[in-house]
Amino acid sequence: MKIKKNSESGKGISVHALVLPLVIVLAVLHVAIIGLFFSISKESNRLSSIMRNAGTYTQDASSLIGGSSLLSETASSFVLMPLAETGEVNVGPLMAYAQELAVDRRGDQVMARFQEYDVSEEAKALLAQAADSANFMMESQLHAIALVNDVYPIPHIPPLTAIPLPELTAEEMAMKDMQKLSAARGLVLGTEYGLSKQNVSQMSGACVAMIQQQAAQESARTAQHVGVLRAMMWVSTMSVVVILICAFITLYLKVTRPLGRFEKLIPQDEPLDEKRGFREVRLVARAYNGVLKRRNDLDQILRSAAETDALTNLPNRYRFEQCVVESQGSGCSMAVALFDVNYLKRTNDTEGHLAGDELLRHAADCIAACFGENCFRYGGDEFAAIVTDCTRNDIDEMIRKFEKKEEQENVSISMGCAYTDDISKTTVQNLLEEADRNMYAQKMIIHEQG
Repeated sequence: MKIKKNSESGKGISVHALVLPLVIVLAVLHVAIIGLFFSISKESNRLSSIMRNAGTYTQDASSLIGGSSLLSETASSFVLMPLAETGEVNVGPLMAYAQELAVDRRGDQVMARFQEYDVSEEAKALLAQAADSANFMMESQLHAIALVNDVYPIPHIPPLTAIPLPELTAEEMAMKDMQKLSAARGLVLGTEYGLSKQNVSQMSGACVAMIQQQAAQESARTAQHVGVLRAMMWVSTMSVVVILICAFITLYLKVTRPLGRFEKLIPQDEPLDEKRGFREVRLVARAYNGVLKRRNDLDQILRSAAETDALTNLPNRYRFEQCVVESQGSGCSMAVALFDVNYLKRTNDTEGHLAGDELLRHAADCIAACFGENCFRYGGDEFAAIVTDCTRNDIDEMIRKFEKKEEQENVSISMGCAYTDDISKTTVQNLLEEADRNMYAQKMIIHEQG
């Protein structure tokens, strides 16, 4: 139906003149929001990749220290005590030595992998020095073992036969047995060997520190970029909301109210249900809900970060306390286990805080592998686990699995556990106190023994 135009109808903004620019503006803003969303996702993935790669690099560099130390200890043990109390060749250290040789973490092996890593040349240079020292130590160890082998022949049994012993020189072959043993001890106890051992630790540690520093700087830059993108996304999102609200008010004043007045001229003489005129409001709500969902997704990511311990990737104490509150009224069976990592201070004092952090991560992996998803880092060296809908046999099996895992992974963790078949008969706090007493009782025994 055509409406006859007059001088009054030519004034103001037409629907077409309002909607077309509005659609263009909203389209641009939505494209910007989508682009910002994907940019944030890309940068967040890049940030995760930086942290993941830094963990891989530092773990590889640190493995050089562990492997070199283990080879040094086992080789020295054999050279200093080549015969067991029974008079037979002391093959125990040699077995450990041969097994460690088979692990892919020798100096040149680690260095070969580092050539492919995205790390600075300075970090590679530091690790190269450590690798050279580690290789020198291994050559000295093999030379020393070869000297001892000429006095006390090593049994030809796997994996001892895989140890690549060098050939002795004619001069060394002419030595007396005591001279060969003395020369072997000099190789693994001498000043140059000791300096090389110290150099492996220092250069590898410096390499790890540099990698972590560079990763932290890159992460900070990426996080700052993500922050800027998020701010732009919020500005764009709020701009969409403001424009839609203004559009609704304009459409109501310029379209809906006039149409309501026009309906008075309809022959039926019935008023229009003005609620039908709020379709634009429902569209605004729908658009806003889409924006709100994206915001909630981002909030969930931030909440997850706030509830997760950065060192061990376990839920932190805040999440533990939430779990305690949620579990209290469940009325199901429940077990609470508390853990305390032994000798953490000694590890920090003797091997450094990086080794202490590695010990905590190692302990966290052991606990999580045995007690399921509800495992938490409760404090500095304290962990906790809550298991629901379980039987006493289930908990005993978990404890046995944990003790076996603890032995396999060569980590010492004091543990205390408390169990109830119905949590409504007691409180989680009571279980925590009982588990805490049991844990400290075990810790006292361990410290008295060790």
